[in-house]
Amino acid sequence: MRALKKTRPTPKRPPRGLWSARRRWPVFLFSLSLVGVAAYAVLQTGLGPLSSSGRDAALRTSLQEMGLRVRSITVAGRVHTGAKELLDALNIAKDDSILHVDLESAHKRVARLPWVEQVSVIRNLPDALHIEIIERVPIAIWQRNGEMVLIDRTGQEITEKNIAEFHALPLIVGKGAPRAAGELIAMLDTEPQLRGRVKAAIRVGERRWNLRFKDGIDVCLPEQDAQAAWRKLALYEAREGLLARDVELVDLRLASKLVVRLTPDAIRRTAEPGRDAHLYDGNFVRGHG
Repeated sequence: MRALKKTRPTPKRPPRGLWSARRRWPVFLFSLSLVGVAAYAVLQTGLGPLSSSGRDAALRTSLQEMGLRVRSITVAGRVHTGAKELLDALNIAKDDSILHVDLESAHKRVARLPWVEQVSVIRNLPDALHIEIIERVPIAIWQRNGEMVLIDRTGQEITEKNIAEFHALPLIVGKGAPRAAGELIAMLDTEPQLRGRVKAAIRVGERRWNLRFKDGIDVCLPEQDAQAAWRKLALYEAREGLLARDVELVDLRLASKLVVRLTPDAIRRTAEPGRDAHLYDGNFVRGHG
C-alpha cells in the first residue's frame, strides 16, 4: 500500500486531471457493481458445502481479482496526527477487498485519536480510500497536578506530548479552568495589544480569573462582566501606559474604581519627602497589600 499522502480537502467538483485519469470507470462502474452483486449472490447460494468463512474468503478473492482491492489511502487535514498512528487506527490491510472495509468501525477508531475532532472515511471505487480530518485547535496549556496538557476551545484534553512546541499558548491553572478557557481566550483576543502579554491565567474558586502578565504584573478580573473590565484595562493602558509603570497588581473587581498596587520600590520613592505620593488621579486607588 502506498504511504499516506496529504491532500487538500475534497473539492465539490473533482479535479480535471483526476477525472480524466479515471475516465474509463464512470462508463462501466455501474456494470461492475452489478457483477460484484451477482458474484456475491452466486457465492452465497451456489457454494452450499462451503462454511460461512469459506464463502466470505471466496467472495473476497473474487472481488480482489476484479480489481476491487485497497491500493491507496489518501488523507486531507492531517497536521499533528501521525501517519503510523492513523494507519494503525484504520486497521486496513493492503490489497484487501475494498467492499469489505468497515467504514463505520474505521471511523470510530480514527475519531478516538487525540487530535481528531471530526473525520470522514470515504470509499472511492475501485481501489482507494480517502480520509478527511478536522483536527482540534489548542488554545491553552492546562497545568494539572504538576503535568501539562493541551486543551481545545471546548475544554477537551488533547495531548501531553510535545508541549514545548506550543510554548506561545497561555498557561491556565485551577479547578474548572479548561471548561472556562474558551470564553477567556475569546475575551483576551478582543484586545490583541494586551493578549500577547498574558503569560498565565489562574481560575479562582471556579468563578473568575487572575491574569499573570509576562512582566510579572497580576491582574484581577471580576466574576461578572470580565469583558468590560478587560476593555477598561486596555483603555487605561492606551491612555496612561499603566502597565509600563512600577505596578505589581491591578485589581479590576470594583466596577467603579481601578485599584493599583505599586511595587515596593515605587512605594518607597513616592513616600520620600517632596515627592507626590499619588501615582494617578482620582480615578485610581493605590493599594499597599
